[in-house]
Amino acid sequence: MATVTTTTTTVTPGLGLTIDKGYIHTKYGKFNLALLALNSVCFICVAAQPWASYIPPQGWFYFVCVTGFWTSLIDILLGLCQLQHRLVRIVPFYLGQLIFHGIWCFFYLTAASSVTHYASHYQDREGWYAGAVFGFLSTIAYGLVTYYRFVDWKTAPATIATTVTVA
Repeated sequence: MATVTTTTTTVTPGLGLTIDKGYIHTKYGKFNLALLALNSVCFICVAAQPWASYIPPQGWFYFVCVTGFWTSLIDILLGLCQLQHRLVRIVPFYLGQLIFHGIWCFFYLTAASSVTHYASHYQDREGWYAGAVFGFLSTIAYGLVTYYRFVDWKTAPATIATTVTVA
C-alpha cells in the first residue's frame, strides 16, 4: 500500500517593506539611474552659468531637470522597496509612468531647444551648450524609456485570469 503525503503551504504577502537589491540591475533600474545622472548633469551645466537666473528659459530648464531628478529618485525608491507592484492594484501605475516619461521627453526637447536658442545670443555660453547637449541626450533617454514602457504596457495582460477547477 502506498502512502501519499500532501503538504500545503500558504503564503500571505507581508505588509512590511522588503528591499529588492536586484532592481538596480533590471532594465528600468538602469534607465532610472541613467535618467538620474542625466538630470543632475543638465542641472549642474546650466546652474553653473553666470547671470543664468536672468535668462527666461532658465526657469523652464530648471523645472524640467529638478522634477525629472526627483521623479527618477522616487521611482528608484519605489522599485527598491517593491512598491510598484503593489501600486498596480490600486492605480494604473505603469500607464502613468508611460504618460509621464512621454511628457518629459517632450519637455526636455522644448527646454533643450530654448536653451540652445538663448545660448547663441550670450557670452560665456559653453555651459549652456553643454546643458543643451545633455538635454537632448535626456530627450533620447526619456524617449527610449517611453518606448519600452509602451511595449510593456501593450504586452501586459489586461486582467489576471484565474482558473477554478471543480472536482
